[in-house]
Amino acid sequence: MNKAELLAPVGKMENAIAAIENGADALFVGGKGFNARQAADNFTEDELEEIVKYATLRGVRVYVTVNILIKPQETESLYQYLKYLEEIGVHAIIIQDLGIAHIARKYFPNLRLHASTQISAHSIEDVMFLKELGFKRVVLAREMQLKEIEEIIKTCDIEIETFIHGALCYSYSGQCLMSSLIGGRSGNRGRCAQTCRMRYNLKEDGKLLAKESYLLSLKDICSIEFIPELLSAGIHSFKVEGRMKSPEYVASVIRTYRKYIDMAENNEPYNVLEEDLNVLKGIFNRGGFSKGYYYEKGSKKMLTPVSPRHIGIKVGEVTRFIAKTGVATIKLTHDLKPGDGLEIIRLGKESVGTGITKACQAGTHITCTFDKYVEVGSEVYLTKNHQLLKEMRQTYLKPVRKLPIQMKVVGKLHEPIELTLTCQGKTVTVYGEVLEEATSNPVTLEQARKQLTKLGSTSFVAREVEMSWPEYAYIGVSKLNEIRRAAALNLEEALLEKVVDKIPVAYPKVELEENHALGWTAHVTTREQLEVVLSYPEIKAIYWEWCYNNEAAEEALDKSIMHGKAFYLALPHIMKESMYKAYQEDLLKWEQTALTGFLVRNIGEYAFLKSCHKKIMIDYNMNITNNETLALWQEKGVERATVSVELSSSELGLLAGNKEKIVYGHLPVMTSSQCVLRGTPSCQKGKKEKHYFELEDRKEISWRIQTDCKACMMQIMSYEPLAHRKNEIPASGYTLRLQFTNETASQTEEVLQNYLRHTERKALKGTTFKGVL
Repeated sequence: MNKAELLAPVGKMENAIAAIENGADALFVGGKGFNARQAADNFTEDELEEIVKYATLRGVRVYVTVNILIKPQETESLYQYLKYLEEIGVHAIIIQDLGIAHIARKYFPNLRLHASTQISAHSIEDVMFLKELGFKRVVLAREMQLKEIEEIIKTCDIEIETFIHGALCYSYSGQCLMSSLIGGRSGNRGRCAQTCRMRYNLKEDGKLLAKESYLLSLKDICSIEFIPELLSAGIHSFKVEGRMKSPEYVASVIRTYRKYIDMAENNEPYNVLEEDLNVLKGIFNRGGFSKGYYYEKGSKKMLTPVSPRHIGIKVGEVTRFIAKTGVATIKLTHDLKPGDGLEIIRLGKESVGTGITKACQAGTHITCTFDKYVEVGSEVYLTKNHQLLKEMRQTYLKPVRKLPIQMKVVGKLHEPIELTLTCQGKTVTVYGEVLEEATSNPVTLEQARKQLTKLGSTSFVAREVEMSWPEYAYIGVSKLNEIRRAAALNLEEALLEKVVDKIPVAYPKVELEENHALGWTAHVTTREQLEVVLSYPEIKAIYWEWCYNNEAAEEALDKSIMHGKAFYLALPHIMKESMYKAYQEDLLKWEQTALTGFLVRNIGEYAFLKSCHKKIMIDYNMNITNNETLALWQEKGVERATVSVELSSSELGLLAGNKEKIVYGHLPVMTSSQCVLRGTPSCQKGKKEKHYFELEDRKEISWRIQTDCKACMMQIMSYEPLAHRKNEIPASGYTLRLQFTNETASQTEEVLQNYLRHTERKALKGTTFKGVL
């Protein structure tokens, strides 16, 4: 059976010890900056160095998350941070921004690179491209099915990491702008406001289909029941989500998975005990678990049924409630202990809770007082299991995990004692005092062994001891202690030894050639939009939304050529392997046409098309926010790169090279393998007559739903178009794009007039990304 790494989430030092003591093989941690969990405690630089040393000396690897997008003004401090991480000997860095890889390859070749799930790698093409960039491991998108993962592992010679437990995002990671657009808290900058955990109404053509439901909130994934299948697939690393969780959470989840991973790897009969499942549920669940996407595409079964928060385990039901006094009578189905916490889920309302002060038995009735009305029949949940939390704390309060070592002792009369320690391929030898011949009370072999293996205060435990020792030898106990301490210290230094290359002290700023901006481009989705756009000579290039339809695209190409416009096919945001296989021939046909090029929306599409003779443009959702990333794509031969919509006007002014900026358009704020219509009578797959669907939030703001039924994908569109005003548009250095999605011909005309013909632009109704953190 394949061996897999168990990778634990760590947001503070206590969690690190909890993970190590309960069997983690590796930890992923974040510093105070440049990481995607800014709400976690995280580590100062001194603390990072401490945790690297502590973990390394217990045989545990430490990966540091540098998994956010880097703004142009941050590259100097990023460079210094990478330099520091290399110096303290981190085992890898986990990154989203390809600009970081561009820096690391040039200046920090000893830093091992892991591609974050924020890169949204979901195909063989994605993974092979990342391998070519120098990545040693890829954390796949959570939306991958097991059969797809197996195909990637068989095809790509690179380590693959997947999530086995914890929270799931509704959107592909790295493809969510919803939190950023609403409140400036970018998921790409580690500050997601978790908009998917809110209630929404679902409407079809204005008619209410679902009211105040958690339509975007997913249950946590739990894969404990199919660990053997994941091992058989060849997955290298099993990742547990939860850097903002408690140390008790880390202890319980890591401890449980360690037990079952070991069971599977040792080919023992595999049967998950209900008591172990209840430990996982008791520490955190959102109304049960799902298997994630390993065995199915997204479905309603994966949604949280009543609450996006932890609800624990059902322990009873309200049988009576007296409104006047607020006293509820609860019939228990489980025992309760002092210190436990109960919560009653009130559908559509705020939940209420209470604490338990005395032991209560299953089958009995208890009374509790609440300050809000509670319906008879309401389910009661144990959300704080005092005994479980206490037991989990006991697993790490007194750390005992140590590195096993081999010890060899050579003692010869009239020669210095020789002590050799070996661990993880490192060997150190220390020589002590001369071993004298005893005149009385000789030190026996067992006495010497006992003293030399006293490694209690060190990071080691002697598992194998080889000794040669003369019969009548003498040496002082203090001298044996000295040689033992010296050898242990030398072995620690050997294990912590790092390779650091000499690099420039200051960040060598990347130089990019300033290219002439094209002027204006337009992205269009319909024939009506195209007809209007073609009549404007200011528009130099057309991006046509392909939608897997070559016939419509060929018609649009012919019309664009007649009007002297460059013409590009805009490809899907997500292209899994099955879609490449289905549409490979359709895409390659364009090589023989007058097509100018392709607008690609993921790295796999670039990799798939890089050998063709057409131009390649990078779209905004590939998250370009700094000159290092622009330089990388320039080196890869792309014609132009569209920069992130999350950058401010001042940040845009710091970018160089051949670049494009979207100044108008409805944009996807989530791209998901889930679909709120799937499995309902409203599902649009195979239907000729399409309907208008929208989500309505608590502020009565509507978000249009856009479906890709061929790929079974859904996108949530911005509630208003991105609409930059004149003072927000870069004065020079950028090709500017107008993005049309569902606009009518007259609306398209209005936008074109506003941006291209009016000296003083009208204030179009729209929004912008302001003050993104």
